[in-house]
Amino acid sequence: MHVYHLANLLAGDGHSVEVICSGDAHKFKLQAPRPGEYPHHPGVTVHRIKSGAGRLEPMLTYLFGTPVFTRRRLKRLLEQDYDVIHYHNISLFGGISILNLGRGIKLFTQHTYWLFCPTHYQWKNKREVCEKKECLSCLLSYRRPPQFWRYRERMETRLRPVDSLIMPCKFMIEEHRREGFKGRMDCLPYFVEPVEKAAAADLEKEFGHLRPFFLVVTRLESYKGPQVAVSAFKKKKGAAGLVIVGTGSRSEYLRKLAGGDPHIYFLNYVAPDRLDWLYQNAVALLAPSVWPEMGNQTVLQAESCGTPVIAAGNGCLPELVEEHGSGIIFHDEAELLRAMERMEDPDVRSGFVPKAQAAYQNNYTPRIFLDRYYRLIEELR
Repeated sequence: MHVYHLANLLAGDGHSVEVICSGDAHKFKLQAPRPGEYPHHPGVTVHRIKSGAGRLEPMLTYLFGTPVFTRRRLKRLLEQDYDVIHYHNISLFGGISILNLGRGIKLFTQHTYWLFCPTHYQWKNKREVCEKKECLSCLLSYRRPPQFWRYRERMETRLRPVDSLIMPCKFMIEEHRREGFKGRMDCLPYFVEPVEKAAAADLEKEFGHLRPFFLVVTRLESYKGPQVAVSAFKKKKGAAGLVIVGTGSRSEYLRKLAGGDPHIYFLNYVAPDRLDWLYQNAVALLAPSVWPEMGNQTVLQAESCGTPVIAAGNGCLPELVEEHGSGIIFHDEAELLRAMERMEDPDVRSGFVPKAQAAYQNNYTPRIFLDRYYRLIEELR
């Protein structure tokens, strides 16, 4: 979603933008189409490349770190006269060797810990934060083979074509420095479009009965912590419910954990235009991640409409919440429970609303991101 919004933001600011993406990797990762409209600005041209080899292309790219069946087409596209080439998620499309293709200023945004973690998330053996590396056994738990390209050459050598590694938070820069990365890194926090007023009668009919409610918008995976929210909520007193938006491998487990509680609602995937209503009407957004978060756009969306945030003290979340006073940070289930009970007090909640709005307006708007982006490019020029 960040790439989608960035491409259209740049086009709306007068630039010609070409997006090169993989039909094979998209199909590999996302089995079913998602509802909702995702229109493009006329200045955006999308090249959706399909290899003709189906799942084989992303699998080979994962293993060897280079495009196989798509290399010729990628090379032809990237060697046009671009001012800037901005890489994003290349693990299944192009791989690390694609950084050598093309000319111009090269930016590479890290949305995960992929450069030093083969599973991307530092979530060891699918059950705990990685504090001591055991990569081979961890890969086995994920049922993934080792990536041969990681052992042929130092990562610093592979990154030489890149002018700047972009990180969405200061925490990620510190993590990469700790892993020995010495090249240029720049912090460009994510941006989101502000949540729009969504008061349509059909939305009131669909969601109105949920109020008051706490909101969780996340992938339903253990490392994102939805189980923490469900477990704490079941012990909470008060009238507010819990609305969980998302899909993932832990969906059935979470429903069992909820135990049929009539105040816990699972909504699966909700299209962005309908999700706005939920952000606006929530008592607070819960961000219960148990892993080191590196960028959370749901927090920014909540802040954009003045909805306070209750977040775990992991990764970048203190940067997004505690530093702005836009909500409450918790460190265990007991603190989360107390935070929810506090936030149900209208007087307590109202104190966070203007701080949440100010956090967004001063840090995470599209215009602020563009200004930072242009300054970076000018420095590199």
